[in-house]
Formats: sequence, C-alpha cells, structure tokens
Amino acid sequence: MIIPRALYRFITSKTISLMVFLSLFLILFLMQMNESICFAADLVQARKLLLTGKLEEAKDEYQEILKDPKTAHAATIGLSKISEAQGDLNAALKIISDLKNPSADVLGRKAEIQFLMGLWNDAEASAANALLQNTDHLQARWIKARILWEGGEIPKALSEFQWFVKSYSDKLETPNAYKKPEDLLIIAQASLENARWYALGDELETILNDLLKDTLKIDPDFWPAEALAGKILLEKHNRPEALAAFSKVLAINPEAPEALVGKGEAAIQKMEYQEAESFAQRALKSQPNHPDALILLSEISLAESNSAKSREQLALARKARPRDEKILGRLGALAWLDGKTAELLNLEKDALSFDKKPALFYLEMGELLSSRRRFSEAEIRLKQAIELRPNLPEPLISLAMLSLQMGREAEARTLLEKGLKADPFHVQTANSLKVLKHLDKYETLKTEHFIFKFDASQDKPLVTYMAFFMEEIFVQLNARFRFSPKDPILVEVFSNHEMFSGRTIGVPDLHTIGACTGKVITMVSPQSKTMNKPFNWARVMRHELTHIFNLEQSQFMVPHWLTEGLAVSLEGYPRSDSWNKELKQRIQSNNLFNLSNINLGFQRPRSPIDWQMAYCQSLLYVEYLQKTYGEEASRNMLESFAKGNGTDFAIELVTKSKTANFEKGYLAYIKEITAKTLISDKPKLRSVEELRKAIEADATDAEAQGELALLLINRDRAEARKLGEAALLNKPGQPRASLVLAKLAKLAGDTKKEQTLLEDSVKINPDPDILFLLGRIFYDAGEFPKATETLQSGMALDPDNPRWLEQLARVFAQTDDKPMQIDVLQKLSRLDPDDLEKRKRLLKLLLQNNQKTEALIAAREVLEIDVSFKDAQDLLLEHLLALGKNDELQKLKQAFNPSR
Repeated sequence: MIIPRALYRFITSKTISLMVFLSLFLILFLMQMNESICFAADLVQARKLLLTGKLEEAKDEYQEILKDPKTAHAATIGLSKISEAQGDLNAALKIISDLKNPSADVLGRKAEIQFLMGLWNDAEASAANALLQNTDHLQARWIKARILWEGGEIPKALSEFQWFVKSYSDKLETPNAYKKPEDLLIIAQASLENARWYALGDELETILNDLLKDTLKIDPDFWPAEALAGKILLEKHNRPEALAAFSKVLAINPEAPEALVGKGEAAIQKMEYQEAESFAQRALKSQPNHPDALILLSEISLAESNSAKSREQLALARKARPRDEKILGRLGALAWLDGKTAELLNLEKDALSFDKKPALFYLEMGELLSSRRRFSEAEIRLKQAIELRPNLPEPLISLAMLSLQMGREAEARTLLEKGLKADPFHVQTANSLKVLKHLDKYETLKTEHFIFKFDASQDKPLVTYMAFFMEEIFVQLNARFRFSPKDPILVEVFSNHEMFSGRTIGVPDLHTIGACTGKVITMVSPQSKTMNKPFNWARVMRHELTHIFNLEQSQFMVPHWLTEGLAVSLEGYPRSDSWNKELKQRIQSNNLFNLSNINLGFQRPRSPIDWQMAYCQSLLYVEYLQKTYGEEASRNMLESFAKGNGTDFAIELVTKSKTANFEKGYLAYIKEITAKTLISDKPKLRSVEELRKAIEADATDAEAQGELALLLINRDRAEARKLGEAALLNKPGQPRASLVLAKLAKLAGDTKKEQTLLEDSVKINPDPDILFLLGRIFYDAGEFPKATETLQSGMALDPDNPRWLEQLARVFAQTDDKPMQIDVLQKLSRLDPDDLEKRKRLLKLLLQNNQKTEALIAAREVLEIDVSFKDAQDLLLEHLLALGKNDELQKLKQAFNPSR
C-alpha cells in the first residue's frame, strides 16, 4: 500500500494517538483492497470485451487497469492481444517490450508474438527468460516446444509435448489442477501434436470431448477452444460438426477471424467459392492481413485460374507470417507450375533454413499440385513429406487420395489403413476404406482398354453391354483425337449413390451421377434404388471418357472450358431450348462469358443458370473453333496445352489470330445461331396499382388493359371482362385480352366463343401462346387437321420450344399416323437424352412399321438408358447374329438372360 507523503507525516507525528493511527491505517488498507478488487473485476470485464470482439471498449478498460501496478502486466498482455486482433503484431510486440521488469506471463506472451513474426531466436530467448522465473510456465514451454517441432527437432519437441500431457494428468483431480482456459488450450494443442505423431486415437477423443469442453465450462466466452475444435473436425472432413463449432464461436465473437476462415474452408470443400470469399473478406476486415484468410483467397484465385493473383495473396500472407511452411509450400507449387525452378529452389532453401524436416512444405506443395492434376510431381512431393515425418497422418492420407484418383486402389488401401490408424477421426479416410471394402464384393470385367468393377447381382447386364459400348467409343475418340491413353481405364459402377460419392470425393454429398478423377471413371448405376428416375448412362460415359482422353493428351493442363466443351459436344445431343433462350438474353444484355472468365462459371457460378451457361458457352467455343478452323483445331489446342502453353498462345498458334479476334468471331457465330430463337420481348409485368395509373392516364392503352385483365381474372372476373373488352376495342386481337375473354368464355361453358376469340386474335397477331392454346382446343375437339396446322404455325415462330412436338405427338397418336409419330418422337428423343418412355414408343412404332435399320438405332438408345428392355435386347441380339459377331452375341445373351 502506498501512503501519500503528507499523510505519512501526519500519522507519524507524536500528537496522534496509537488508536487513531491504527484506525486510519485500517481505513487506508480497506480502501486499497477495494481498489484492487475493483481493478481485478475490471480485468475480468476487459477480457470479456476482448473475447467478444469489442476491441475499442476493451482497450479503454485495459488502459485504465494499466494504472495499477498489480494489474499492469495483465493489462499489457490484453493490450497486445488487441493489437494482434487488429492485425498489427509490430504494435503488439512494442506494447509488451515497453513494459519494464516483465513477469513470466509477459515474457511468455512476448515469445508468442516473436514466434508468430518469425523471430524465433528472439522468441526462444524470451521463453528462456520466462522459464527462469517459472520453470513450469506453460506459454513459454509451449513456444519452446513449437520452435523445436517446426524446426525439425522432432525427438526434443515430442519430449516437450509429453511433458504437457504428463503435467496435466499428474495435476488432474488435485488442488493444483489446471483451470485457466488459456492453459488448458495450450495443453490441448500439445496433446494434439503428441496424439498425431503416436497415432493415439483415444487421445484425440479426449482432447475434443474432455479438454476443450472443460475449457468452455470454465469460461463459456473462451471461443479459441471452440475454434480449435472446429479446426480439428474440419481437418477430419467432419464438416457438419466443424460448422457447428464455428457457429458457436461467431455467436460469442461475430468477427472472430479463425471461425470465419474455418467456415470459408468448409465452403471450399464443397466448391462454394463465392461463400468462401465472403468469409475470407470478413476475416480480413476484422483482422487485416490475416494469413489464413489470405491463403483462403489465394486458393479461390487459383480455382479461377488466376495464379498471379494467388501468388500476390500468398506473398502478403508470407509477409505476415514469414516462417509458415503452408505458405511457402503453396508458393513452391505455383513456382513449379510456372516453370520457375530457381524460385522453387529458393523457397525450399528458405524452408530448410529453419526446419530440418520441412514435411509441411512438401505436403502443401503436393496437395496443391494434386488439385491441379499434376499427379506425378504431386506424388514425388507427398513422398518427400512422408519420408521426412513418417508418423504424420496427413501426407499418408493425401497420397492415398491421389492413388485413388490414379486408380491404384491396392496401394491406396495400404496408405488409408496407415492413415486411419494414425487418425481414427478422419472421415474422408474412413469413408474411402469403407468404399474399398464395398468394392471387394464387386465383380471385375477386363476388356482391351478398360477394367470394369460392378455389382454383379444388379448390374451384370448393364456392364456387359457397357463394355462393348465403351470399346466402340474408345475407337471413335482415338480417331477423333489421334491419341490413346497409355494404361487401362478403370470404370467403377456403384450400386448406390452414397458409395459413388464416397469413391469420388470421400464424403457422401456429391450432387452428380458420374465423374472423372483423371484416370478413373465412376458412376452410380441407373438401376440403383437411390436414383429417382432413369438416366442416359451412355451419355455420361461418353462425357467422362472424353475427359480421360483430353486430360492425358494435354498432360492434365487443358483448361476447364475446353475439356467440358469437347465432352458436351461428344455427348451427341443438341442444345436445349432453355440454353438457347438464356444465351440470346445474355447476348442482348451483353452478359456473356468470355475466355478470361468462363472458368468462373464452373468454379464460382453466381446462380445455377451461370453454371449451365458455362457448359453451353464452352460447347459453343468448341463448335466455333472446329467449324471455323477444322476438326483438327481442338486436337491441336490440346497438344499446345501439353507443352505448357497458355490459352492466348494456343489460340494464336492454332487459329493464326489473336484471342480478341477469335472472341469477335465467336460472338458473331453465336448471334447467328440464335437469330431464330424466340424470347419474350414483353416488358416486365407491372403491379395492379401501376396499371391502374397507366389506364387513368390513357384510356386507350390496350396493353395496360389486357395486362390488368390477366392479373384480375382470378380476383374480379367482372372487372377483368370489362378491361378485356375495352382492350379489344382499342386494339383488336390484343393477346392478353383475347386470352382473358377466352378463359371467361370457357368457364361459362361457351367453348365456341373461346375458340372464336383466339382465332380472331392470331389472325391479327400470331402470338405463340395463343396458337398453342388454340391448338390444344382443336385437339380436345377432335379437329386434328386444324390442330396440326395451328401447332405447326406456332412451331415456325418458336422452333426451339419442345411443347409443339409434345402436342403434335398426341395429335398423330390419335390419327394413327405412324410416319408422323415416328418423325416427331425421333425429334423429341434428341431433345431429351433421358426420356425412356418416348424411346420405347418410338422403337415399338418402328418395329410395327418394319423399319429395321431405324429400329436398331432406337433399340440401342433404349438400352443406353435401360438394358433390361426385352424388345431392345432381342433386336440387338438378332443384329449381332446377322453380323456373325458370335462372341459379343453369346456374352450379351448370357448377361441379358442367364437362362437362355
């Protein structure tokens, strides 16, 4: 207790009695105690403000607390954490360094800041000074352990990690048990590293379910414990629980960058790049230059094929955290991709300068290269990581996943088993092993170029036929690209979607039915009970096999747009009406993709239609390329990419023109092919109030009257009728008014008037919607010639819309006009690759009409959706018999019906 000098003179004077002196001393003591209690309470409040992200308020509190020598050290640590949370480690270090006679806690905090800044020698010295004051100081020992671990001194680091585990266990259930949340978090981190190295699965469970949960029980606001849990769970691909943990963090501190980055990384796992970028930007707003947020942004940039931007973001992250091997490894991968050998060697040298065993450097490098499908180099780097730190599960698991992509399943199984033993919580590893065990039950069928694996109890007929089909397609693609993949192609047909998804990405939420991993084709069986409707498996196989050819021919360097464009073009089906209409609208609004941003449509679509348009425009780029520069142009592009050339160079090499000129020609081409596509030129519908005002302003506005009548027909039929009649007076044949009055006539039972109104309208204004309705009226009335004529008139105005063919098929079925039914069904089958029923009807009609050649084509199209349809099977077998293809005949006969 400090006593003011004047008061000291007073109480020590001889004139004061002993009793008065003691009384005054007691009062001063109680005042000082009260002040200390207040400062301690303020310290708790300041810490809460810091944890909940109220940094300015926390700063004010800590600066006030700083005035008391007893709490000055804790306040200094708090202020340094505020600076760190604001992204300024230099300021944090200055705050700590300015404090005279620092305590062990202050020195431990100083060591932590220096470690993060890459000042490891200084950090080691600060930690040593802290340990001189307290040999068991957790923060200091933790920094010492981290320097050893990340410096490659593995045995020494492990000894330190084990000290934490033992110290925690020894003190548990004693009065000296660790109870500070910060201490328990450090123990959890040390225990985690120890458990990872020694494959202690039970220890991982203890960390998640005991240590971290106990920490939160002590202080529910201590979100770093929840953030660590989320990070661990996300590393194990346990996305739902990881997201739940990050949400709990954000409920405490809405701008905690660790949780925001965690949510962004979870979004990346599902290729939700827009969402990931949003989280990364929020994290950077909260804490400028947050390294993990910058790494996340760099991953997004790379997905967009913007390696320059990715490199810039990593450089910023490296500036903030210069000794982070995750950053250095990613920069190394980019250097390798760009052919910058000297830069890569310098980065390796940097990593080795502080880490004798830089496994994380090679792990990050390998994983990034694998994501870019540079499998051979990725494998080399992952094996380097395993050699340096063989007990770490992450390199083993990454190499296992790469082996699965390459189709080396036996090798993958061994690695996965080691990985799962090392990390029992890793969901992707456990799922992949589950899939391989599931595949053990499958039958194998080998052909010249393929190895098929399938559930024989369900899919033997399918895969037997598929094998012949795939060999035919292989020959076609070989001729098309003048190239053949070197090794047999593994094709796996899964009996359920869960296993298909698990085989492809290691988790059960892949929203597609077929995939190519680079060397392997996977597909869910169309016979699967998990599929809601049949699909054209042959179309899927053509698409994925094209990817196999393109990827290998280009040394896995083909741009996304080119391989997707080629794959869609070789499916063999025309663009849909919805694609054509959307394409024309985008032309008119100047909202098309170009070669500089089309990959964003695949990686970061702003909407589902963006994703569809990326496929559509990729197809059209390929069409334009081949029609303008010959069929060899796409093959020449692939070969140019195989040499490491970029898109601009490849286009100039193949087309002898700059990319800008190529884009101009492409735009002219798509304008030409969509010239006849009909899209609505009607203005956006106005509200009732807007329409009433328009009519008040102009009583002859037939468009507003017809539009309002259509809006009111279900609310106020009388007013709708009045408005419709007024519109027709002002503008005879006005489509909306005619439609309203026709509907009212039908409701009144006056079908003749309904028909007359519509006929009068189309004579003046041949509107496709009116023509379609009129065609249906003629059909319902049995006036089939009129129905045919009306529907064909509408189809001439709106040729891409399949509704005309659908209705004409009904008309011709009623008139029993087989040739016209066949013609319409053939056209409809081309428009919907997955429509099984129309193909069956077409096959039946062709057989009845004795059109054997066309019937064989139709039979094959039926089998490409449903191999169990007997009429199609019989026709194919008859054809094979006639051709003398006895081997194929016998195999298919046995597969289609083993009892034959």
